[in-house]
Amino acid sequence: MGLTEEWMYSVTTENTGSKGTFKGYVMIGSESAIVLQLSDGIMRYIPITKIVHIDLIGPGERKRTDEKRPGPAYYG
Repeated sequence: MGLTEEWMYSVTTENTGSKGTFKGYVMIGSESAIVLQLSDGIMRYIPITKIVHIDLIGPGERKRTDEKRPGPAYYG
């Protein structure tokens, strides 16, 4: 279970709320965070430990193509 890239989410933290397109996960120091692109183009980094709840709004404007990601690889 996880967030889907290019889909719209509303994220509520301890102090505020943000609505935008999910762009991915990042590390800030040793802490995990999610990245949302807000409607004005600003990229917002939200530490996962500060999130109270996340609401799925729906697919973003751009439709995702059925991209195939490589499976796990094992090297001997």
